Amino acid sequence: MKRFITLALLAIPLSTFAHEHGAHVHGAAEIDVAIEGKKLVITLESPADNLLGFERAPKTDAEKAKLKSVAEQLNNAALLFVPDAAAQCKAAAPVVNMPTFKAGEHSDIDAEYSFECAKAPSSVALALWKTFPKFKKLTANIATDKGQQQAQLKSGQTLNLK
Repeated sequence: MKRFITLALLAIPLSTFAHEHGAHVHGAAEIDVAIEGKKLVITLESPADNLLGFERAPKTDAEKAKLKSVAEQLNNAALLFVPDAAAQCKAAAPVVNMPTFKAGEHSDIDAEYSFECAKAPSSVALALWKTFPKFKKLTANIATDKGQQQAQLKSGQTLNLK
């Protein structure tokens, strides 16, 4: 089953939900969500502008401070994703990839969040709406032992995993 869910998540962006490499839309981001048994994994891919307010190397002290602050926020899973309390999930240390700010390229921020849960969560509150208000919509690619689906979420919505 683990292999199926992993392959399903890998296949989703390559087929039905394909997008041009390098192009992104400010205000929009994508999350891949996989539930396997009691493990929940969420990956986030977002234009840097959604989190930082800019996509180039920071120039001012304020922008450098913002970059540091956003990196700290992204390393706190509870500021982005909150599985329902009944699932009793505990977050592992996330993997956060901050942008390298290459000239002439769009800058993205990627992060992966893993949770070990007492049982599979039925929903995930998306605290990222409040933490990073420039997010306006999310595309969620979801894979569970029941199959895969895609959801389009608008600011303030919760991710339903039922």
